[in-house]
Amino acid sequence: MADIFQIVEYEGDNNTFIWKSNIEDFNTGTQLIVHESQEAIFFMNGQALDLFGPGRHTVETQNIPLVRKFLSKSTNDQTPFHCEIYFINKTEQMSIKWGTDSQVQYMEPTYKFPLKIGVSGEMALRVSDSRKLLVKLVGTERSLGQAGLTQMFRAFLMARVKPYLAQTMQNSEFGIFEVDSHMDELSLALHKQLIPDFDDYGLSLERFFVTTIVKPDGDKAYESFKDIHIRQYADVANAQLRQKVGIIDQQTNAQKMVIESAAIAQKRAQEGYTYQSERGYDVAEKVAMNEGVGNYSSTGIGLGMMGGIAGGMGAVVAGITNDALNPLMSSLGSVKNNITTTNSSAIPEGSDDMVSFKQKVEKLKLMKEAGILSDEEFEEEKKKILSSL
Repeated sequence: MADIFQIVEYEGDNNTFIWKSNIEDFNTGTQLIVHESQEAIFFMNGQALDLFGPGRHTVETQNIPLVRKFLSKSTNDQTPFHCEIYFINKTEQMSIKWGTDSQVQYMEPTYKFPLKIGVSGEMALRVSDSRKLLVKLVGTERSLGQAGLTQMFRAFLMARVKPYLAQTMQNSEFGIFEVDSHMDELSLALHKQLIPDFDDYGLSLERFFVTTIVKPDGDKAYESFKDIHIRQYADVANAQLRQKVGIIDQQTNAQKMVIESAAIAQKRAQEGYTYQSERGYDVAEKVAMNEGVGNYSSTGIGLGMMGGIAGGMGAVVAGITNDALNPLMSSLGSVKNNITTTNSSAIPEGSDDMVSFKQKVEKLKLMKEAGILSDEEFEEEKKKILSSL
């Protein structure tokens, strides 16, 4: 009964790609159990006949017990109808290690110097064509696991990965000194190039990662260009930092000026005068201290200037008590007397008229800027000076 009702199912582990059942030459009616993510290939007389997917299947063969026993007499008790079942694990096999067995040489794209590197990483494989993988790689082997597949593909990988890596690195937009931040791009580029090569063997390269790049640390040329690269970016970073600091300083100074201006404006508002009045005081003080003030008497503007200042002061001191006003008016009277006294002195003989003219005009400009003279008054006084020459 055991001979008649045989059950064939997968008994390998999850790291195995292909496993051959120990039960062979089974009878018609044998039950084949195929689990999810598996396929089974039925071989008879050395030929792959049927492919079974997940489920329970009844296998029909020529191995009818009585006929088999009779026919096997002529073949030394070995059945002439040889049957086999291979199970294919179609789950994604991850964390399969790979790496170059020697350094890969290429021309560094940024600085144009020859460079040697080593590369390693991990990949994930899945069986995409069971029949193709079984025929091309397994043959008569009883099983094929990750270790066996990696060993079989070692030479194949080296023959493909090395030229792909050299071409990708040499034609990339990033150099060896930026490659660590571009691992994903490098992995995707190599993955795309390797997919057709694995497909030829019935395997799907699901993922391919570059995890380590061994650089030629200590090599003289490599270290020289590495130093240039670091200094280049360090200089740029320093220049940008200095620029940012300069901008901050300028903004600080501008803000300081705004704060100071606001404080002065508030002070003037509290004390009851304007910037124009302050300029008038400065001009009056300079005129009073200038020895050439007497020259204004000949143009008729000496007392007029003081009158303008006094008028401005009248607006400033509005509301101030007489005790505060008297000293200020006394001070203006002293300035006026000084101008009158100086006015009586004659222009020294032998002075240069042109120099005198320029001095008078400059003083007129000061009075104009201070708001003591309007534009029309300035032009009128300048004409008087010209007519006196």
